[in-house]
Amino acid sequence: MSQGACSDRQIFMVGLGGQGILLLARALAEWAAATGREVISSETHGMAMRGGTVTASLKIGRYAGPLIPPGAADVLIGLDEHEALSHLPMLRKDGVSIVNTAVDTGNFSHVVDAAGIARSLGAPGAVNMIVLGCTAQVLGIDRAEIEKIVKRVSPAKAKKANLKALQAGFDALVP
Repeated sequence: MSQGACSDRQIFMVGLGGQGILLLARALAEWAAATGREVISSETHGMAMRGGTVTASLKIGRYAGPLIPPGAADVLIGLDEHEALSHLPMLRKDGVSIVNTAVDTGNFSHVVDAAGIARSLGAPGAVNMIVLGCTAQVLGIDRAEIEKIVKRVSPAKAKKANLKALQAGFDALVP
């Protein structure tokens, strides 16, 4: 993608309840705010408690409202392959997608078997942090900067596993 970490962008995130979309969105929003840019975020929880769809929108830069219209997202982040596929119309024509999937079907720009990596780390709940690491690499976000944010926003009991998963996410994609 290489738009540079400082350019304005609209990021649409999707997953299932319990996958950590909201923590992922918070980490990206706090990173953007820490770099001095305007940030607008919104989220929908839907049936999150039952494994239903959860989405979050993040606008970095000078935007008027929180919602991203279909076909306008610069980046689509998917913690669930099926949810990402069904929300692919949110992505603009030349946008970038970063999706957790075990099999590369050719539908997405960047894929990572974050669930498999999380299981291998003994942290099956850290898929969101692996995808965050991949996203940070794709967007050109400094590793040390995002690590500071993850340390701050992670629940105490998950902090060590989240940092390990973030590192694994950075290492999962070859730039």
